[in-house]
Amino acid sequence: MTCLLEPPFRCLPPFQPFSPPRFRCYAAPGAQPLPSDPDTETLVLPLDGPKERREIVRLAWEKLVRWSRSLQSRAKTDVLERTNKIVVLGGGSFGTAIAAHVATRKSPLEVNMLVRDPQVCRSINEEHHNCKYFPQHELPKNVIATTDAKAALLGADFCFHAVPVQFSSSFLEEIANYVDPGLPFISLSKGLELNTLRTMSQIIPKALKNPRQPYVVLSGPSFALELMNKLPTALVVASKDQKIANSVQQLMASKNLRINTSRYFNQ
Repeated sequence: MTCLLEPPFRCLPPFQPFSPPRFRCYAAPGAQPLPSDPDTETLVLPLDGPKERREIVRLAWEKLVRWSRSLQSRAKTDVLERTNKIVVLGGGSFGTAIAAHVATRKSPLEVNMLVRDPQVCRSINEEHHNCKYFPQHELPKNVIATTDAKAALLGADFCFHAVPVQFSSSFLEEIANYVDPGLPFISLSKGLELNTLRTMSQIIPKALKNPRQPYVVLSGPSFALELMNKLPTALVVASKDQKIANSVQQLMASKNLRINTSRYFNQ
């Protein structure tokens, strides 16, 4: 007796295709297995009664659980492994803290900080400190500061926007030509633009002249100093695109930083 089992463990005709995990079982003794298939696991079990059939179901279920856990584990690391470069727009306290945190997640990761102040730029590159905001905290060696927008944005996989709301529109208009249309923008800026009462979700696509620019909001409860001191804290990632929100979560989550996701935001 020969049968193929797949969830929900019903018998199928031999060689009927379906997705892994797959099992081939045949009666023993004396039964001959079907031709070998690299995607199929062979189970040699007697099929004499309910007890043996329950054993087949148990083994198949254990295989499914192991396969599912392995798939989930790979998904959690895929985003970080695929990410080679991120850019942080702004050299303030929270932008510096985010740059330092993400840089510690993967040492080969290139973390570029686009700053305006040449003195801050030099202190980050030469002394590995932000002399203006965190002079006592050493930054990872893979955090690089620059005043060149084109160089900072070239080849970036994620962009963290940490420029204050009141200056965001003019700043983004200046660098719009260097921004890839598919580059996910993660906004760390909070509040309304005073003259227009626009939120960052309205400012970013208009300033970049791209209504489809991927957009994510990153908000507290947290403080920059907590991140720099590696204290336990939490952030919320919100986006209408759940896939991008999950990607940012996988990029940033660590043992001291919990990242929750949401589809609702008002920024």
